[in-house]
Amino acid sequence: MISKEFHASRRALYSDLLEDNSIGFVFSGEERQEKGDQLYPFTPYANFYYLTGFSQPKAILMVTKLEGTVTETLFIDHPDEMAKRWLGIFYTRESVAEETGIEHVEYLERFESSIPLFSRIKRIQHLYVDIANWEGPFARNEAQRFANKLHSYDPTIPLHNSFHDLALLRQVKTPEEIALHRKACAITSKGVKNILNHLHPDMHEYEIEAYFDFVLKSNNARHAFPTIAASNKNACSMHYVANDRKMLDGDMILFDLGAEWGYYASDVSRTFPVNGKFTDQQRALYNVVLKGLDAAIAATRPGQPKNELQEISKAVMTEELIKLGMIQKPEEIMKYYFHSSGHYIGLYTHDVGNDKALLEENMMFTLEPGLYFDELNLGIRIEDTILITKDGCEVLTGDIPKTVEEIETYMAR
Repeated sequence: MISKEFHASRRALYSDLLEDNSIGFVFSGEERQEKGDQLYPFTPYANFYYLTGFSQPKAILMVTKLEGTVTETLFIDHPDEMAKRWLGIFYTRESVAEETGIEHVEYLERFESSIPLFSRIKRIQHLYVDIANWEGPFARNEAQRFANKLHSYDPTIPLHNSFHDLALLRQVKTPEEIALHRKACAITSKGVKNILNHLHPDMHEYEIEAYFDFVLKSNNARHAFPTIAASNKNACSMHYVANDRKMLDGDMILFDLGAEWGYYASDVSRTFPVNGKFTDQQRALYNVVLKGLDAAIAATRPGQPKNELQEISKAVMTEELIKLGMIQKPEEIMKYYFHSSGHYIGLYTHDVGNDKALLEENMMFTLEPGLYFDELNLGIRIEDTILITKDGCEVLTGDIPKTVEEIETYMAR
């Protein structure tokens, strides 16, 4: 999907983060049991994949920097006989070295004996472990357990978490990464148009969701996240995923969905009239949100503080709601506005990065203003995936119908 030269360039940046006479460790992650003898599909920890391109569990990247000399070693698990026979998983040190371009590949049983800290302690002055704990403050993943072990061995050696430094590296995308995002967005666009080709009243939400799923599967793509297909009052719940309501004539349905290609995500939200025609009220409120999105997109360019884009959308939507008589004072918009307007996107749908950063060319994120009217059983969110260009931005999901006229015309066909 992406070249080993790309990953080598990322490891070079990572080694630049390390102080001299130090060791850095990044873990791929472990498989998780779902039920019985079934496991959840494995996705490598993003920073590990970013540095190596290797996508199997239980692997560890170790980078040593001793007196200016950098050595990279990848430790991998042995595929056992069950993995070979039942799952078709087979790789060797030699095949992994060829696949990744990492010169030194060893099996895991040699990991601890290969750590210079344990044999030449006086030469090691800093330790780095990439720790991202998504499971809560009291859970411990393998990176944290290993960091505790290192600290117990010698608490006098400074121990650093490289997670945040790698997160900042991932903010700006390379041409190879952008190409993967484009592919993910193109597949997402096909999927949403397939939804519009089949959307009508008296369907269940899961039935129309299946038309998006079909496009992803037929293009060998994965879901970037579980699809939200939320009609009527369900659209007022931010992360509704039951997708089991029967849609009625006159309903609106909010979709939040995206394809993933080569581990890189897309993310789109659209809100459509189930019968293909907006009511006057639906049209008016939909255009409030669309104007908020358009204003933020117009302001998106290098040098713009990312977090200010949310306030731009919010200010425009506030003004429009006052014109419609939905609110009288600006602060009253918070009755209908519940979330930030956009996030970085990359190896994660909600990707890492500094939300207060000034935008730079080749950054990627989404813009997603939304308003939610409980009393009307109506939630509206419109979201696009955005690429920062030299002079402005490109909307990578811009060919998905978005204006009232585009939506009604497309559905009428």
